[in-house]
Amino acid sequence: MAGVYIHIPFCRQACHYCDFHFSTQLRSLEDMADAIVQEAVLRAQQSPAWDGASVQTLYLGGGTPSVLPPHTLARLVNGVTEALGIACSALEEFTLEANPEDLDEARIRAWLDLGVQRLSVGVQTFDTPSLRWMNRLHTGEQAREGLARAHRLGMRALSMDLIYGVPTDRDWRADIAAALDLPLTHLSAYALTVEPRTVLAHRVAQGDVRETSDDAVAAEYHLLCDALRARGWHHYETSNWAAPDGADGFHVARHNSAYWTGTPYLGLGPGAHGFDGKSRYANVANNPTYLRELGRGNLAASSETLTNADRYNESLMTGLRTASGVRPDDLERAWGLRPDRLEPRTWEQLLANGSLEALEGGAYRIPERSWITGNAVTSSLFYVP
Repeated sequence: MAGVYIHIPFCRQACHYCDFHFSTQLRSLEDMADAIVQEAVLRAQQSPAWDGASVQTLYLGGGTPSVLPPHTLARLVNGVTEALGIACSALEEFTLEANPEDLDEARIRAWLDLGVQRLSVGVQTFDTPSLRWMNRLHTGEQAREGLARAHRLGMRALSMDLIYGVPTDRDWRADIAAALDLPLTHLSAYALTVEPRTVLAHRVAQGDVRETSDDAVAAEYHLLCDALRARGWHHYETSNWAAPDGADGFHVARHNSAYWTGTPYLGLGPGAHGFDGKSRYANVANNPTYLRELGRGNLAASSETLTNADRYNESLMTGLRTASGVRPDDLERAWGLRPDRLEPRTWEQLLANGSLEALEGGAYRIPERSWITGNAVTSSLFYVP
């Protein structure tokens, strides 16, 4: 098993573009921490697959995990690790997602004392007017100061998120420069997308916001790729870059990498997903329902057993988004399927037209310049029973 993911379903306010599961009603913070611990207890009882001895990573995401008071966070982490038999000191990676407005000295010291090794900070942009447009609480200066403070206090693994394709007057080059001036070990960047039932979707539908063109989005993505490559960073997945000088040469995010390789993981909290190697489950994305059912000793989740075709297509979809790519022979051995018997020239045709590139050892990947638009290539290789 690769790791444990804990979803903290709370935020102080809603970003206008976000469709993740969260609530801005913080009254149930303490009850939620207890319920998540109870879920860990139940899952450990019901499935021996969740054996803490094999857990390598712990990741607290959300939502905004840093919104939890330090004593509540400690009770949650200690309860979950005890239920699963995890020793935090033995973890290869312990990540906490945080927002810049929470990066004060007291919280950072408390996180370090708890065993947090890595912060993933949702900066999105250093341009304060654009942050207000997104309905973010922090300023660009708060983000700079908070990350520098975390490093000064001893947090050596620092990651941050940026968003490109934002339809404001934000200077994307300035955002990249500001990020590279900080003591970061990792960077994630995502295109702004218009998700249903968000404030941004409503504004677009009303004509108040015009989406950034695909060409402009791609140009910003390529600008970031070029800037990080010039600094020696490793672009190891479509949206993720690792700084040099880390373990194995680069500071790759170990927990997230497990998702892309199909490694099992335990998901806890409302809206969280988990995977045991054969089946995937999804917890109910509703805080009151989650709390009520855990209070009754029930797991409020749906599940599905994945077929070999599902696993083949997922391996293809995630693998082609990475620098290491996929090997068709490995997919055939793993899942007993060989779609190119139906379309024997597909891989060769995509290679010939530049949609794929060949790597050593018989692997293929989508070229880096095309990662941002690679879904059509991936779907053309899917196994369809």
